[in-house]
Amino acid sequence: MTMQKKLGTVAVLLALLVISGVVLAQAAAARGRPTAVAVVDVQRVFESLSEKTQSEADLQTKADRVKAEQQERQRKLEQMQKDMEVLTPGTDAYNTKQDELERQAVELQAWSQFQTNKLNRERSIQIEALYRKIVDSIERFAKASGHDLVIFKEGNIDFRNANPQQLAALIQVRKVLWSAPDLDITDQITQRMNNEFKNR
Repeated sequence: MTMQKKLGTVAVLLALLVISGVVLAQAAAARGRPTAVAVVDVQRVFESLSEKTQSEADLQTKADRVKAEQQERQRKLEQMQKDMEVLTPGTDAYNTKQDELERQAVELQAWSQFQTNKLNRERSIQIEALYRKIVDSIERFAKASGHDLVIFKEGNIDFRNANPQQLAALIQVRKVLWSAPDLDITDQITQRMNNEFKNR
């Protein structure tokens, strides 16, 4: 084999090695690419949602109606109590009125507890539904923007007023100790959800 052929063979081999190296490097980069991470202050999103404000207003309207009816029922009980003052204790009329008053009082107590539990249940359902919507919005945003992982970021906590036991608990539950500002997508998620609620 002449020197020229040897050099040509070496050049081809080198070219193949370079191409193979590029391909392997690209494959390695694809397998071991950096993970795109974002953080979200879920509590801040929750507090800034227009849908939450609307839901709370609706619940407050229901609570006001319950309170008004409760006051009306209480007023009737007080009137029944006054009506008994003109009756003679021990008479059939007095005893009948007494039984009715006690029955109405028990019914009012049971009704008030039922309404309180019902409002609390509705509030819990709304909170859970909003949380699920937040998680869904984060997922859709992350997929669209190429994020692989979104981490719960706590809001700022005032450690100065915490006692030692509270301080230890606050420190233990913190998930994000520090993150670059450009990793925070809290505002984007809030805006996205408020726009979707408005358009709905």
